[in-house]
Amino acid sequence: AHINMSEEGVQCPPGLQESSDPSGNIRACGRTVDNNCSSVHFPTGSSSYTQICGIVRGYAKGVNRAFGPSYYHPNLANIESPYVDGISITRGSPRHHIWTYAARRDERAGEFCPCANFSNLRTDVPSFVGNDYYCESGHTGTHSDGHYHTRPTSWTDPLWDGEGCTIPENRCCDRHGWFHKNVSSTTDDVEVKWCSNNLRTDKDVLTDLVYIWVL
Repeated sequence: AHINMSEEGVQCPPGLQESSDPSGNIRACGRTVDNNCSSVHFPTGSSSYTQICGIVRGYAKGVNRAFGPSYYHPNLANIESPYVDGISITRGSPRHHIWTYAARRDERAGEFCPCANFSNLRTDVPSFVGNDYYCESGHTGTHSDGHYHTRPTSWTDPLWDGEGCTIPENRCCDRHGWFHKNVSSTTDDVEVKWCSNNLRTDKDVLTDLVYIWVL
């Protein structure tokens, strides 16, 4: 199953809305709700599988805080809540975590990605996520540049592509791209959620590429 907005005629699935860069060359899908997640289900068929792999490419809008929602609001540190600013991939009901793609507003300030090695790091990866996540920023500046609440969408620096990490302490580009996970044999459908606990005008993550494979 996949969403590839670069393909001619492809539209965002129900539950998501389309945005585009100023040139109109990049089309991407984002949330349709504020303060919560928008969800798309990917049926896997009746055959069982034991492996899941996939990739997501996104663009950061506004002041995303990676795992900041669950850091500041412990009641959100569960798989049913918008625990992350980014993409949550799960399977089944009740949900089982597969992978999280988290987005951060910049490299230096506030609630960092856990892979950024700063002395004042503020983050808290929920226990159900573990190490099954990628986290990256679409901006290299800081909120002191005067655009804290008006950051444009990072159309020129896609998320989770291993590019754009400009300072030595930021190791987030070391882990990126495709994920692969082994699971117990199952026929569970896969759910992809576009999440944030804030308004879409304040923060959002848009995606133009989502691929999910089960084996």
